[in-house]
Amino acid sequence: MNIAGLSDFTGNASDEAPKCECGSAATVSVGLCVSCLLRCGLRAEAATEESFAEALRQIEIRDSDWQLGNYQILEEIGRGGMGVIYRARQRHSGRIVALKRVLSYHSDSHETLTRFRREAEAAASLDHANILPIYEVAMGEDGLPFFSMKFAPGGSLLPARTTYRARPRQAVQLLAKVARAIEHAHTAGILHRDLKPGNILLDARGEPLVSDFGLAKWLDATSDLTRTMTVFGTPGYIAPEQVRSPAEMLTAAVDVYSLGAILFELLSGRPPFVAEHAIAVIHQAAEKQAPRLRSVAPALSRDLETICARCLERDPRARYQSAGVLAEDLERWLEDRPISVRPVCAPVRLWRWSRRNRRLAVACAACVLLGAVAALRQLQSWHLESAVRKAVLAAHSIAVLPFLNLDTGEMANDMTARLGKALRAELPALGPAKIVELPIPSAKWTGTGNVDEIRIAAGQADTRAVLSGTVRHSGRGVRLSIHLFRETGDDTLGQWLLDVGAIEELPQALRRPGGIAALLYRALDARTHAQKGASNTDAAMVDDVARGYFNAGRALLDRRTIPDMDRAINCFEEAVRAAPASVAARSYLALAYLGRNFLTANPAHMERAFAVANQALALDSHNPAPHRALCSLYTSTGQFEQALEHGLLALEAGDPSERALGQIAFVWKELGHPEKAIRWFGKAKLSERQPADYDALLGDCWMLLTEDDQAREAYRAAANFHPDLPEGWLGLCHLQLLNGDFAGARMLFRQRAGEYQAFHTVKPLLAQIEFFSRNFAEAERLYREIRDADPRGVGLEQYGAISSASALARLKFATGDLVSGNQLLKQCLASDQAQVRVSPHNAEVLYRLSADEAIQGNVAMSLQFLRNSIAAGWLDYRSTRLDPRFDQVAANPEFQKLLSELAAQVAGLRTALTSRSPKGENENSAR
Repeated sequence: MNIAGLSDFTGNASDEAPKCECGSAATVSVGLCVSCLLRCGLRAEAATEESFAEALRQIEIRDSDWQLGNYQILEEIGRGGMGVIYRARQRHSGRIVALKRVLSYHSDSHETLTRFRREAEAAASLDHANILPIYEVAMGEDGLPFFSMKFAPGGSLLPARTTYRARPRQAVQLLAKVARAIEHAHTAGILHRDLKPGNILLDARGEPLVSDFGLAKWLDATSDLTRTMTVFGTPGYIAPEQVRSPAEMLTAAVDVYSLGAILFELLSGRPPFVAEHAIAVIHQAAEKQAPRLRSVAPALSRDLETICARCLERDPRARYQSAGVLAEDLERWLEDRPISVRPVCAPVRLWRWSRRNRRLAVACAACVLLGAVAALRQLQSWHLESAVRKAVLAAHSIAVLPFLNLDTGEMANDMTARLGKALRAELPALGPAKIVELPIPSAKWTGTGNVDEIRIAAGQADTRAVLSGTVRHSGRGVRLSIHLFRETGDDTLGQWLLDVGAIEELPQALRRPGGIAALLYRALDARTHAQKGASNTDAAMVDDVARGYFNAGRALLDRRTIPDMDRAINCFEEAVRAAPASVAARSYLALAYLGRNFLTANPAHMERAFAVANQALALDSHNPAPHRALCSLYTSTGQFEQALEHGLLALEAGDPSERALGQIAFVWKELGHPEKAIRWFGKAKLSERQPADYDALLGDCWMLLTEDDQAREAYRAAANFHPDLPEGWLGLCHLQLLNGDFAGARMLFRQRAGEYQAFHTVKPLLAQIEFFSRNFAEAERLYREIRDADPRGVGLEQYGAISSASALARLKFATGDLVSGNQLLKQCLASDQAQVRVSPHNAEVLYRLSADEAIQGNVAMSLQFLRNSIAAGWLDYRSTRLDPRFDQVAANPEFQKLLSELAAQVAGLRTALTSRSPKGENENSAR
């Protein structure tokens, strides 16, 4: 068949679809199905791709049966007695929705149509995060009404309800949200009257959405529909008064009853009333008091039993007065606060029992009195013995905080439990000892043993010492860093490193002669003789001159200007001269040289920085300060694996500072793990003394995960708390740019650019805005000014891994000046290749090489460097799509595939972050 002749098969369809020659229904008007049409076309010898595509565009497939109004029906997902629900796609927006339509055989039922409209009107009048929103109410071509609503991919609570029995907190959290939603509906004057698990849907994040207001009733109105129905709702969940009272007499208490029945089922795994059929269930609910929750699930708390019982009272007046009050009590329980409906206290219960059993009560009272006399005599002799034992135990009491898993940044609960168990077994053999595990730390817990968390832990456990530490995998198995602190948190009694082949070997390691258990006990014995802070005093803090220079240098480090950085270098050098044995002075001198190099790149500064940092490390390899300095130095040179190792060594050496945590977070971000970086930045914020020090970096992490709302919130916090620094404002501008809003980014930049002219990171972002928006003339002017200020011409912008030389090379090629463009590219390639030899897994350097090759049109080399960059941790695919340097490879299918795969990878990281358990590491945390 001639391909060009396919257009002959695109005539108008007849009313009755003919059969194709293969036997299937013909969807093309000439009598062929699409499969046969394609098969015929592919056999044509003279066919061309263009003519075949043109013919396919002219084919009109009959799809009216799969459309309803402005929606394309995808599949049926539910059906009831009144209507059917489809999953559908809105044709113009492409949004996936759920679409409910009245069943066709109800078209003559005025009552059904009225109920259907009432459901749409009731739900559409409500606006709450946990009520399923109605998008559109319309009439189909057949005259039957339908409405579209949000699609809930998690399905209903009905199949998921059994999973909540083992998770009472999650069940209470879910029902508190549902109760808030129902309270909103009641405030709007609407009763639901059919609350049950099947009418609570779950979105993609597991958040509940109340749906199906088909039986809803307006509190201030009655109708014929209401009067004609005898029983509303579903047996097992409806209140007793729904069976025997007129609809106009019902109040908000009916929905409170249903909420209580749902909560009862989530917590116990069964409804309050169970019978052979619906009539029996209704009869039980009307005649009997609901069973006590703890009679079905004894392990649950008494407060939850009281809440359920109050909801399921037969008398509506005895229930919670509103769903909002119920939600408040559920939230109080979640926050470990007293609930408003307190259970009857024990003395009152005892008094009531004694009135019913007078003789037995008198006999019991006599026994208690005789026992009390005997116990009093024993108490006098036990008191002294107890006091002595308390004093001994108090002197050897340790609170064990959850250890920090350095591999994940979370609590190593399994290892901590094993350590606590081993200490409880070993320390009593050395003398009286008290070991208290704190599996749930305070909100201040970071795992680094900072002063706040040590003091809180000692107060919670009432101990004289606190044990904290870290655990991670090493080449020899598992490595533990153990730190013993005074209860005040300002002195370390001892710290030890312990390497074991596996966590199961920990008890044997503690039991060794002269092992950790013996060292711990001796440290507790000697604590009263230790001089406070002596083990942590640096030589620069002992000498008055050195201390003055050291403190002045630290104050200058954060100012980020060349004169201030030069003065900081001078201060630290003077501190080293005054106290040559100072590890801290040399470590901070290395950081000052690093800061100077950051402002004006100079290899001599970096050489000096590494030299003094290694001198500090040689003085004391167990001091965290040189490790922290080397972490920063290796980070700045793109050697992120070495940087991460020194950052972790600093924590193992006992560095509890927010800077150590922030450095590790930054390295994880550069290694392509912003989800881990967010966790570490969160720890740094818990430890920091000034607010919002890490908000801009947090914004960068959220930006890489494409969570722009959270990124914007973090950038705004940085701009508000640190208005003297440009990072927060620059981050907001960059977000506008990534979303293609070039005009908005330009406008936002110009609003505050004048305030930050002294910062070298400001002008490059404006150049990037003009570059990405294809305003090449203005971009070239800006990049030329940047390059003039940086004669080497390789200064990097804050975002996008763009050097001024690389951008100018692309702009020269755009104007046809190939000679200048090639000269600039030669510089870029030489510089980037030199850097990649130093740090072969530096994602940004590899990305710059990919861009350099793309400018020259070397597609294969550009794609290879891009693959290597992504493997090393490059995630910012949105910048890549906008970057003009990649214009010559943008249309390449492999390039588009790489970016699509990278976007999916980012989505996976985002999912891993949101689904990660906040309570810490699982049982395999340190195995």
